[in-house]
Amino acid sequence: MEGTTQGDPVAMAMYALGLSVLQDGISYEKTHVKQVAYADALSGAGKITDLKAWWTLVNDNGPIIGYTPNATKSVLIVKPEHYDNGVQLFNGSGIIVTKDGQRHLGAVIGTEEFKEEYVGEKVSEWVKEVDVLSDMAKTEPHAAYSAFTHGLQQRWSFVKRTIPGISPLLRPLENSIRNTFLPALLRSHIIGDNERELLTFPPRLGGMGITSPERLAD
Repeated sequence: MEGTTQGDPVAMAMYALGLSVLQDGISYEKTHVKQVAYADALSGAGKITDLKAWWTLVNDNGPIIGYTPNATKSVLIVKPEHYDNGVQLFNGSGIIVTKDGQRHLGAVIGTEEFKEEYVGEKVSEWVKEVDVLSDMAKTEPHAAYSAFTHGLQQRWSFVKRTIPGISPLLRPLENSIRNTFLPALLRSHIIGDNERELLTFPPRLGGMGITSPERLAD
């Protein structure tokens, strides 16, 4: 953000005000494209022909106010039956056209297969991290508990809120928490259903705040 110190809390607000000039020119009323902007990440959804006209307006009007679109970092996600049309319309623009999906602001947009692959990779990574904390819990239970509740557990909270229908995909993570982390933390070999549910409650209600990712994603 030009004109502000890095980290200035008003920078985002100032950027939004500056970008509003561009958004007025590419509004839904003028383009029939539903859109949202987060800082300089501009996203639009609509028919391919409307998106093409919208992209042209962004390229024409953006540089005037200092907003320069980067086609090589832009992705057009289309349904399989519209893929050829998308490639033809955006030929030469530099935009990547895909019928599978793409990561977007920490979540994912695309086919069910792409979503499952993305979440599956995340879950595999988180399970490994739970295993590391499980080893730590054997000698440093309080440190492991704090790291889990204040750190690791937050890593999948955003994914649960932004990607619908992923509860079954999070089952391996819940199994790792229930069968590896909790026994190491509590010095118990068996965690029953009642005990597991109790542990999901916050400490003020007698629990430990160790939530079930599978249940919260329902």
